[in-house]
Amino acid sequence: MCGRYTLTRQDGVIDELEAQLAIEPGHAWWKPRFNIAPTQPAPVARVVDGTRVLEMMRWGLVPAWANRAFLPGEPKPPLMINARAESIEAKQVFRDAFHHTRCLVPADGFFEWLNGNGKARPDPMYIRPFPRRVIAFAGVFVQAGDLLSFAIVTGKPNELVAPIHIRQPLVIPHAQYAAWLDPTTDLDVARAMMQTPAVDDWRADPVSRHVNKALHDDPSCIELVTPAQTSLF
Repeated sequence: MCGRYTLTRQDGVIDELEAQLAIEPGHAWWKPRFNIAPTQPAPVARVVDGTRVLEMMRWGLVPAWANRAFLPGEPKPPLMINARAESIEAKQVFRDAFHHTRCLVPADGFFEWLNGNGKARPDPMYIRPFPRRVIAFAGVFVQAGDLLSFAIVTGKPNELVAPIHIRQPLVIPHAQYAAWLDPTTDLDVARAMMQTPAVDDWRADPVSRHVNKALHDDPSCIELVTPAQTSLF
């Protein structure tokens, strides 16, 4: 799964997406994020009336039928932060979103937790392209009233992530951004776009357990530590 990720740059994100998405510049209205967690808002690219836009959405897909669960006294809807690529069309909410409302989730890394040697507290690992750059996770979204919410599509891990976790977020190649967002794109073509990133320009390093708390959102979350240091937090 993918339960935390980063978008540590504000400047340049629009520029890096603009070439493929034709998004108007000057919309950097979010702060750099070092620990994006479920239920929090994050910038997401989607198509609105034929125009590609970047706007804030809630991470954790909330289908229209579950919107009432936000009312007082109602049970909370399930926290659908990830959609499995292999079975994305098995559930109607994910199937409809994959067919009609795909999105791109800008990011520059994500976290997974390595639970080795029977440790009571697993060690966080920061996994990202190196040198650091903005990428786009495959995503799907829904609109329930005024609420926009999204899920990140995950798949089988590459050789770098496999020793850490059994899933990882899938990445859409730059050249396919526009086609992924286009609801008229053939579904077989869209399925083929969801890719596990290659290992050669990615790395995974242990970071401070400061990231374990979702309320922590500062550069300390991605501060690299030695394996020996992780036992001190």
